[in-house]
Amino acid sequence: MTDPDPETIRKALRKAADDLLEGRAAGPLTGVRLAELAGVKRHRLTHDNPDINTAFQQRAREINLSKPEVDRLRSQLAHERERGGRLALERDTLARQLRNYAVALLAVTEERDRLLDRLRASSKVTPLRRTDELSE
Repeated sequence: MTDPDPETIRKALRKAADDLLEGRAAGPLTGVRLAELAGVKRHRLTHDNPDINTAFQQRAREINLSKPEVDRLRSQLAHERERGGRLALERDTLARQLRNYAVALLAVTEERDRLLDRLRASSKVTPLRRTDELSE
């Protein structure tokens, strides 16, 4: 089977580009989809007809900049970035709090241990017994 002549390929590519860009054909606005819709191999678009490819890509970029789906995704991305920043700030705040609690707990337990040591060293104080020790 022979390849169609270059002018037939160009016509098919232009028609496919118009169909895609104007929404008459479904699919993403990509070179692969354009070549597929035109029924030609991709290199016929990229190597043999770079002018059609460039024009298509330019128009596709312009459409993609103003598409509602793209705007929605950009808005969602901005929201998620803001949320990520808030979560990181909250994480850092909680980490500082945890360190502060750990330092305070260490100071309290060290003081408790010092007091217990003093109580044990004092001959006037009898250590308290637990109730379960009394039953033995």
